[in-house]
Amino acid sequence: MVDLLMEVQYNFPLVERPYAEVGRRLGAEEEWVIARLREAVLEGVLKRIGAILNYRSRGLTAALVGMAVPDGLIEEVAAEVNRDPYVSHNFQRDYKPYNLWFVTKAGSANELEAKVAGIAKRYGVDYIVLYSLRSYKVDVRFDLRRGISWTRGYVMPENPPSISELGIPHAFFSKIKSLPLTPEPFREAAAVVGRSVPETLALIRELIGRGVLRDMHGTLDGERVGFRENAMVVLRRGDVCEAVANLPISTHVVLRNTVPGRWEYPCYFMVHGVSRDVIESYVKDAMKRLGVEDYRLLYSVRDFLGGREMARRVEKVAEEG
Repeated sequence: MVDLLMEVQYNFPLVERPYAEVGRRLGAEEEWVIARLREAVLEGVLKRIGAILNYRSRGLTAALVGMAVPDGLIEEVAAEVNRDPYVSHNFQRDYKPYNLWFVTKAGSANELEAKVAGIAKRYGVDYIVLYSLRSYKVDVRFDLRRGISWTRGYVMPENPPSISELGIPHAFFSKIKSLPLTPEPFREAAAVVGRSVPETLALIRELIGRGVLRDMHGTLDGERVGFRENAMVVLRRGDVCEAVANLPISTHVVLRNTVPGRWEYPCYFMVHGVSRDVIESYVKDAMKRLGVEDYRLLYSVRDFLGGREMARRVEKVAEEG
């Protein structure tokens, strides 16, 4: 199963019968590949195989929010945060004063500020809003052999076109965000845009190249495959963000605003691993090679949203556009 999960994570083929091609590479039949992947879905290991729409192409604004919440209130505040359907991550992290960290999106900065301020005012807590000024990389994959998050190094296009500019129906993106486990999984998406499957595959490749879609691949539940630790690594140097995106261990790499006197770390990236020792070893080596000395690791203590709920929200927001 490890070989199969690694193949669909890292080398999912954009062809008419991708599961047959995966089987050919592994020396297995198409039917076996589909059956094993269905088992992985039922076991909660495989979330989906698909390509997610870039939020910038949906015309949304995103921010990472840090809240300073008293320990006795953190569960209540986290539950209130989760009422926002655009919250996609919500973690308690081992950092003070800001110990509750969540990512949310909105149609504008004013709308985003208002909903965060409403929660903070209700509970009387301090907070910081760290907007995504430049997203360099968003790509979460788990190397089941190394025990660390691992992806190719690359930098996302800065300004992907919007859905309205492209003139592609929203239903198309819904069809490709989670492919059916059938021999010809691209047929439904092709029908939506009125193209042949080969033409649709060419369209998907184009959209990936332009940064509208994130690469087509299998998405795993990290905890189910033993990746129980994640760290938000923050750096005082914003000029190294592009270099960080080229690190294979980084999953999310974003340049954010600072808040003078309260938050002085403009560059942020995420890393996942089977243990803190593994994470710290890889991060220490990477920072040494980049010549970065001033950085911190903020480990997740609790996940208030959970993998399944987060996946559901990502899909819901993708459908809404």
